Amino acid sequence: MPVTAEPDPPDYRQDLVAHTESLAIMRRIVSAHVDLWGFRELSDSVTLCAHELLANVDRHTGSPHCTITLRRRPDGVRVTVTDTNTDAPTSREPDEDAEGGRGRALISGIAEHFGTVVRRDSKDVWAEILTSRPAALA
Repeated sequence: MPVTAEPDPPDYRQDLVAHTESLAIMRRIVSAHVDLWGFRELSDSVTLCAHELLANVDRHTGSPHCTITLRRRPDGVRVTVTDTNTDAPTSREPDEDAEGGRGRALISGIAEHFGTVVRRDSKDVWAEILTSRPAALA
């Protein structure tokens, strides 16, 4: 009987507390999954989007508790961060000297698509980073 390899899982999901200390670990985890799924050329972009989405949880939601989900697609990776705040993110024009305020502009420059889904008790903020070549899903 031939030995078959198990397919790579199409999703990664992690509940976490999005504090500054945990972001470096999450960047490494995100990068490893993107590489495992065959999208090494997207690794920096996906990791940066994930970092920005997670950093916004700590800065803007009132609770650092959240869930990050990476979804492997044939043409890239979708990053979703779910938190317990129901306020949709807002864009603002950052002051030149401001430390923050550029995250949504950064994500919109990297991601092919991004958005927010607000529910009664939570919201998802997501970004899709795509490549021009489809990868075979196992």
